[in-house]
Amino acid sequence: MHMPPVMRTRTPASFGAPSPGVFAVLLCLAAGQAGATPPPRASLNGSFHEAVQEEVAVSGSVVVGVAATSALSGAAALAGLLVPASADAVCLTLLSRDGVYYSRNSYDVSAGAGGMVVLPYEDFTRQRELISRYPAGDLAVRAMPGSCDESPAVYLVPVSVDPAASVDVLVNAFGANDVWFRGPDGAEHDCEEFTEGRRTSYDYRCSIPLGLLGAGRKQVVIERERYGRPLGAVAIELQLGANP
Repeated sequence: MHMPPVMRTRTPASFGAPSPGVFAVLLCLAAGQAGATPPPRASLNGSFHEAVQEEVAVSGSVVVGVAATSALSGAAALAGLLVPASADAVCLTLLSRDGVYYSRNSYDVSAGAGGMVVLPYEDFTRQRELISRYPAGDLAVRAMPGSCDESPAVYLVPVSVDPAASVDVLVNAFGANDVWFRGPDGAEHDCEEFTEGRRTSYDYRCSIPLGLLGAGRKQVVIERERYGRPLGAVAIELQLGANP
């Protein structure tokens, strides 16, 4: 018996102005607690590693970056990103959409830091001018607990001092022509394709409203299809606060 294809109901990606309540959520995550002292700064572990090259081999990762929307720019990285201090080390990777700039470095987090911790970047990079030219959405940021020698399945969500309405997951679709995500609420939402400029490192952005995530650890599933043929789902854990 021939069964008709299953029709999915998805919510289109929305980039409208965030509500004041969403601003408050992100600012609380960044500040830790109202009236608290500035977050501590993590220290670089070893030498600072970065590379600039015109042609970069495409990564094998579907998920290239995860961060608050306002943290995905060169200016935000140079100012110092804030991440949940949920481990004694953090591996920070930056990769430009055009594939020209790449860096991967481990930071040590002081014991008992709690809340959020700042990952200093401008202090170490030799490519400040290049990095500063990447606008929002052109620089993937990926922060994971542990050293860069480890491969945890958790993505810490970096934020900047600027408010944002959503957390963006930057995706390398690997030939898919349809990409969407399933949020913690179980609903499916469309992802947005980058249609201009070079798309060497990633070509889709899945914007997840902060109101859908809240704080703590949440699972998101990235789905891809190529002309109706599934390419495999990727489930990721997002950590928005030091404690679930």
